[in-house]
Amino acid sequence: MNEAYLVDFYCGWLIEVSHVEGNFRSVCYSPCREIFSTPNPYDSDIAAMRAAEQIINQYTACHALIQLLRELYEINKLNFEDWRSLQQSLTKFMKTV
Repeated sequence: MNEAYLVDFYCGWLIEVSHVEGNFRSVCYSPCREIFSTPNPYDSDIAAMRAAEQIINQYTACHALIQLLRELYEINKLNFEDWRSLQQSLTKFMKTV
């Protein structure tokens, strides 16, 4: 990636915003070393930073829901098929973020 133009932390994640060909793009690094980038270029560094924060929020919410589903399955509040279906749906959504 190009040299970082703006670097910040958000909810324990590192966000790097780079200036690329007249636009701004951001890359998010999780505490577990997962990497997510914003799919679109943005007109400003602040817009790229906010988009990165939104990706982090969506990932964190999905991860929390997956954890809740597991807990519900373990205490027999969800059957296996429902648990698997819901988890797969959330995992698929997280890959599109």
